[in-house]
Amino acid sequence: MVIHQLPPDVAAKIAAGEVVERPASLVKELVENAIDAGATRISIELENGGVSLIKVIDNGCGFAKEDLPLAFSRHATSKIQNLDDLSRLHTLGFRGEALASSGAVADVSIVSRAEQAESGARISMEHGVIGPVTAVAAPKGSIITVRNLFARIPARLKFLKTPQTEAGACLQVVERYALAYPEIQFTYSHDGRVSLKTSGDGDIFSAAASVYDVASAEQMVPLRFTLEDDEAAEQQSGPITVTGLTSRPAFYKSTRQHIYLFVNRRWAHSQSLTHAAEEAYHSLLLTGRHPVCFVFIQMPPEMVDVNVSPTKTEVKFVHERRVYAAVQRAIRAAVLNTTEAPAVSGAFGKTAPSPMSGPAPLLKPYAPPSEAAPLWSRDELKSAQISRAPEELRLTEQTKNFPALRVLGQISQSYIITEGPDGVYLIDQHAAHERIVLEQMLEQWNNKTFASQALLEPVVAELTPEQSAALEERKDIIERAGFIIEPFGVSTVLVRAIPAPLAKQAGSENITETLREMIGTDPDAHGETWEEHALANLACHAAIKAGQALTLEEQRALVRQLEETKAPHSCCHGRPTTVKLSLDALQREFARR
Repeated sequence: MVIHQLPPDVAAKIAAGEVVERPASLVKELVENAIDAGATRISIELENGGVSLIKVIDNGCGFAKEDLPLAFSRHATSKIQNLDDLSRLHTLGFRGEALASSGAVADVSIVSRAEQAESGARISMEHGVIGPVTAVAAPKGSIITVRNLFARIPARLKFLKTPQTEAGACLQVVERYALAYPEIQFTYSHDGRVSLKTSGDGDIFSAAASVYDVASAEQMVPLRFTLEDDEAAEQQSGPITVTGLTSRPAFYKSTRQHIYLFVNRRWAHSQSLTHAAEEAYHSLLLTGRHPVCFVFIQMPPEMVDVNVSPTKTEVKFVHERRVYAAVQRAIRAAVLNTTEAPAVSGAFGKTAPSPMSGPAPLLKPYAPPSEAAPLWSRDELKSAQISRAPEELRLTEQTKNFPALRVLGQISQSYIITEGPDGVYLIDQHAAHERIVLEQMLEQWNNKTFASQALLEPVVAELTPEQSAALEERKDIIERAGFIIEPFGVSTVLVRAIPAPLAKQAGSENITETLREMIGTDPDAHGETWEEHALANLACHAAIKAGQALTLEEQRALVRQLEETKAPHSCCHGRPTTVKLSLDALQREFARR
């Protein structure tokens, strides 16, 4: 086999294929160049999914006329001067490949005028041939027009999706940068129809409302967190700041595609940080539900490598564990401070009642408690807009994340009915107690006061070879959780004591299952929420069950304990503990409004 050098046009197309995979790749490169040029207005116009036309118009600094001949040259850029600049990047582009790559796979023209220039200039590249620079009238900034993408590379063209799909991918790129740069006004249109227009007022909530809608933006809460610890000082890595928006647990999507990560305002794909964002919602979202996150990570540029992939979407961190922890803590703290009970949706009475096997008591009869004094004064009752009721029905205290509730009774021996300032709240007693037990155990865990319960007869637990190896690695953690274990054969152990909360459900199968799940919970895989993962099964088995009758005082005690938790609106598996039926909804159902 004889080695020969590729012709320049073939080599250019191969290199371009690394950067321009589809229209969205080219839109990304051109938008990044416009941002680097200092534009405050960027317009993106597409036809036929970007195959027939991609036009990007900006009011940035523009090209100097004498620089235009270099515009289509590979590795020609104004953004870096030497190798050291690569470790201190403050721009989105730096390789000088965007225009060269686009010119290799399409017909491209540039019309531009620098701020101090009296007139504009035009240059084009068609069929791989660069034309002359000509003078034209032009506003300040640049207009880059790309036509006939992949027309001379049919093999690449046939792998593109439908025009609507390709246009959607381009729109997603613009949406990302509209969120990252709310101070820039973005306009995106496809086949003459405007799909996105942002205000450019610098408000991230305004940008989120433009990308989604106002109702969705209202379900987002701000992120403000800085990780600056002793480890940062030792490693001289500097602080990590996390800002942006993240969704309340009641607002979620069915895929991870709405978790947007930006490192120093550059959109980046990171499986590790996506996992960190999802882990922050552990016990707050059910499996299969995913949050909406716009996470902006600001850190010293020398601590991140953005030159990992040709498309500049992958990043590599010098201290990835610290970045993971910063993202997880920032989102977790924001969500725990803003949770609220989901509202009941849909009309009542529209669904046929399900048949019951026999009569069951729906509402426990009211029994006056021994203490008759309410927790609130009558003035406080009036200001809270709670209807008058017997003083024996005592109110709980209002906390930051939970309203003051008046317990009315129990329905189907599973749900506690309460009245709050703005409606009726139904509480799932099992889910609520699960949350209470989990947070009590977490406090004991953190204070190293986790109690054990000795067993009268030890339980023999069979483990797989993988579980036996993991047990050896995590034995100290397992024992800290309350298990006392002795080896008993090659892959068998004797359980002599168990965590105290598990004592009420101390069957051998339950003990073995709980132990296996704790052994299988990898601390490195869950970061800040590892303890919640490890203790979730314990809490589930220790909690009171649905169908268990509670006295009115027990119901009140359960509600009081729930309101003291950090995340009162979801159990440790993400199911809601509380749902709200608002007064407005009741009035609508009874045709009062």
